Amino acid sequence: MDAEKQGAPVQPGRLANLRSRFREGQDRPPTSVFVVGTLFSGSTLLGRDMTARIRGAHYVGELNNFTQMPEYSHKDAGQACGPCSLLGKECRHFTEALREWVSYDDILGMHRQFARSLGVSVIVDGSKYVAWLRQAVEQQLADPANRAPVNVIVTARNPIAFAISYRNRTGEPLWRGAGLWRDTYVDALRTVNTYGLPHMVVRYEDYMARPERSLERLADFLHLSLDAEPDNTRIHDTGGNWSSFVPYVGRQQLEDYIQRLDGPGRAEAEDFVKHARAYWNDEKPREDARWRHSLEAGEANAVLSTPGLTDVASLLGYNVAEVVHAAIRAHR
Repeated sequence: MDAEKQGAPVQPGRLANLRSRFREGQDRPPTSVFVVGTLFSGSTLLGRDMTARIRGAHYVGELNNFTQMPEYSHKDAGQACGPCSLLGKECRHFTEALREWVSYDDILGMHRQFARSLGVSVIVDGSKYVAWLRQAVEQQLADPANRAPVNVIVTARNPIAFAISYRNRTGEPLWRGAGLWRDTYVDALRTVNTYGLPHMVVRYEDYMARPERSLERLADFLHLSLDAEPDNTRIHDTGGNWSSFVPYVGRQQLEDYIQRLDGPGRAEAEDFVKHARAYWNDEKPREDARWRHSLEAGEANAVLSTPGLTDVASLLGYNVAEVVHAAIRAHR
């Protein structure tokens, strides 16, 4: 290099400071993390624990409902901050003005708005629909200037446990829930591989048994640090089932909120939580055991006979033989 073009040598400490100031001066887009999977796969519980423990990451909930995306949202549901609503507070992040401004037509732009408001570098979107993820990726591909990192967390619960929960909630037969489970994860795995998206699988059973280990893996995946103690005061998100609030705001707060509801809203809430109320407590369960020893052999076969289901279960890391053994009711 021409000596006249060389500047004075930069000391290592000064170089580090310059790099730090350069990073701080940039308006870098946050990392967008999409949670995909079925219902009952623990996505809300996982997301809130990530917010409370992984500094710099924030789970914002089901933005498909927040934006009322056609065909992929529940009418008038999930349009406010759930924890703040239960505690009788006005959320400074999930505001009416923001709801009017953001749109499912610019999902990553919405993530940027939340990241600025929440002061975080990683937004965890719990919408769960694979179609929502695809829409966001296609929007990004249509805008060459959009270089926001996109990662995926695939949350899964074993197919028999899911089919039982789906039957309990909807009255549909086990085989129908099994088909939905298979199709969801075939679509999820195909999508992340088609677009080459970094992803990791978190099984609900593993998370319930060893939450600390799962959170360590997630923090490593996001290149963020894991706090030793949770901070539930920083949780702001939308959507999720009623029971998922209990570990964060307490059983009594949720009971009081349901009592304050009027008419159809209260009846709907009571119906939604009637099966779960017996399991409410202020501590998260250590394992997912309610589905165990609950089926006859023929019922388990109704799930396993779904074409392709066992193959998909194996791809997600399930030992299907162990799952069946746990599900079958013992006869004495």
